[in-house]
This record gives sequence, structure tokens and C-alpha cells, in this order.
Amino acid sequence: MATEITPDGRVIAPLNITKPAPLLGLRGFQWGPVVELNRGPQPLPFGRDDQLKVTGDGPNDNKLILNLTTEQWTFGPTLGKIPNRGFGEQEDIFLGGLPYLQTVQNVTNVDSGKGDKVKDINEADGIHLEPGVWLTVPAAKTFHEGEALERGSVVRMASIPHGTTINAQGLIPKPNLSADTPLGGVKMGPVFGVLDTTPFKIGNPKSRVRDVFHSMTADRPNELRSPKNLSKFIAANTITTDIIENPNLVLAKAIENQDIRETIVFEVATGHPTAPLNGGGIANISFLAGKQEQVDGRITAQAPGPKDRPNAHAESMTNNWWIETVMYDVTVPPMRGGATVLLKPTMPKNKDGNESTAPTPEFAITAPPGGVKETKTIKVPGIQIQYSQTVNLNFGPKNNVLTWPHVSVATLVPTAPQPFQMRA
Repeated sequence: MATEITPDGRVIAPLNITKPAPLLGLRGFQWGPVVELNRGPQPLPFGRDDQLKVTGDGPNDNKLILNLTTEQWTFGPTLGKIPNRGFGEQEDIFLGGLPYLQTVQNVTNVDSGKGDKVKDINEADGIHLEPGVWLTVPAAKTFHEGEALERGSVVRMASIPHGTTINAQGLIPKPNLSADTPLGGVKMGPVFGVLDTTPFKIGNPKSRVRDVFHSMTADRPNELRSPKNLSKFIAANTITTDIIENPNLVLAKAIENQDIRETIVFEVATGHPTAPLNGGGIANISFLAGKQEQVDGRITAQAPGPKDRPNAHAESMTNNWWIETVMYDVTVPPMRGGATVLLKPTMPKNKDGNESTAPTPEFAITAPPGGVKETKTIKVPGIQIQYSQTVNLNFGPKNNVLTWPHVSVATLVPTAPQPFQMRA
């Protein structure tokens, strides 16, 4: 069954997705009328901060949008073996496929400076909906070389309603066969790289335009951004200048003082024709791509002319993943043998003594045959996933074509209780 939209604006997911995410009212994905203002040197006299459009070029044609979000990934059953035809000496191969649906909601609360704004489903502030498929591709003789020949690849295929489809690839992580890492990861927590969200001239990430986009400085209250005043977010340490410039700090904050025993790391990216994994890429609708011109014998959307310029053309995507095994402290009450109870762990404080920003999982704890005689705290392993994603968007002001990094980060745990069998 295809996705269905009811008359009252609700979205019904396909039947093959057994546990659909709490999908969002359509109003969350619509943009209403906007107010057009030319940005000047003085503070802007705007009322509805979330309904503002600016006109102009370069740094005068932008608005920095900062969202604290909550999201859910819903996975359907495996698609089974997907046959792909080989040719010549290349044998046929079979792909593995797992469909997914990602939904992201904005929970930015300007009153608290935190991501704790809860809305009714019919008023949900949905900012992203993405159906897609994860694929595993076995190593292929005629197309893979080096490590790719031994390890095969993993692929994320996604469709985004802005008018963009993504085909991102990466090598399957090389397993660690140590007995200390039962999932095949490395015996340590994740290491996050430093991101730089400052816009730059297309094709030259070293040419960051740092002195122009003052909206990236959190303690400047009159800049063109949403939320405009970040004083409460700075106090809550949820949005600061450092975080705006390097959103991976949010991931690092979430795992402070966590007991992470192993991590599986991999990356998928859209790549380019000379990448070790060729193919893949991003396709955009005409409005986003702008007029396609040939430069050095290849098609490009980096058209610098005043009329032939891209609008939010998604040029590339890089997506890093960390799958972590975390040891949680769970306090178990007295239980009879074989009984199962749903319990949540005690989350560790952050280094600054505040509550953990990581999501809290739930466990289905089953007592041993002899039961649990008295209350005790035990160590329980759980799965936690973190990701960092950068989509480079190209815009074409008259003589200063810019790339704007669009960054998303999240820390995720299963919504269903994770089973754990206690030993005697």
C-alpha cells in the first residue's frame, strides 16, 4: 500500500513498515506566505521570525536556521536477496536491502533554551521526511579494487521532498575479531572529527567566508537567524558559537561519562567519478540545480552567471555513523524467577554536572530462575547510534558562488525495550 494522506492531514505509512514513526501533520512540512525584506545594517523590524524571506546577494541573501530536533528511524522487514545481473567474468550478485523511513521534528523551545518543545501531532513542526533503503553490496571482481574487493560496500539511497535523491556509498567496516568486541567494532568510544559550517567558495573549502556571516556568532542578538536571541540557549549550553561552527560537539556532549565498550564506524558519501567507489551521487530538480553547463568537459551546476545560477543545489553528502555498545547501570527490584520487567537505566551526568543529553533507552530485564532477592544495580549492554551528516548546498550570487554546509547530527537509541537475561 502506498503512503496515504487523510483529509485531516495525517500521513499513513506503507503497510510494509511495521512500526511507523509518529508521522507528522502536513502543516509541519508547509511554508506559508512570507514577508520580503531587504537586509540592512540596522536590526530588522520583523514579527514572525519563522516567516521571513530576504532578497539580495551573498551575505545579504541568507538566514541561519538553527533547530534542536527529535527524530525517529523506522525500519521495515528485509527485502531479501535482490538480484543484480553481472556481465562477462563478473558473476551475478545479490544485494541485501532494508527499507527505512526517517522523520525529524523541530523541538526548539525559545522559552527554555532547550529542545523540549512538545506539540500535538496535528501541530507537529516536521522539518524532514525521508523514505529510503539501506543496501549491502558484496565485493565485485570487475568494479572493486583493494579493500573494496575484500569488504564490499554499504549504500544509503534516499529521497528528500525538496527535490533531491541521494545515492551514498561506503566500505563495509572491517570487523575486529577480538573477543572483547562481540559486534566486531573497535574497543573504544567514538572519535568525532571537527566540522566547519562556515560557507566557502564553491570547490575551495579553504576559502571560508568567516568575517561576513555574523549570524554564526551566538551572542549577537540582532542577526538574521532563527531563533534570533540565543541567550537562553547559550545559558543552557545547547546552542553556542562553538556548536554552530562545529555541530559534532553535540555528539561529544551526549556521550560524556558514558561507559562505551565498543564502536563500529563507517561512512557513506556521494563521492565523485574518481572516488574508489565510483557511481552514486545526487540528483536535483531543475529549480535546485540551475542551468547545467559544461566545464572542462563535464556537466556542472556551478554556473556563475547572473541568470544561470543554482538555488540550494545539493552537490555532495557525507554521512558518518558510530554504532556503540554502551554499558548502562540499571537498578533491578526484587523479582520472581523468570519474571520480566521494563526498566530504564540511570543516565550519567555530564561533565558539568547537568543531566545527560543522550536519549534514555528501556530494557526488558528477565530474572534468573532463582529470582532476584533484593534490589541491586547491574550492568546492562545497550545499542546507541550516533551520526553526523553534511550536505553541501551551492548557491549562485552574481559574482560570489558559495557552498553552504547543511549539517545534521543525532544520538539515537531503540524505541522498543532491549531484552536482557540476568544470570544467576
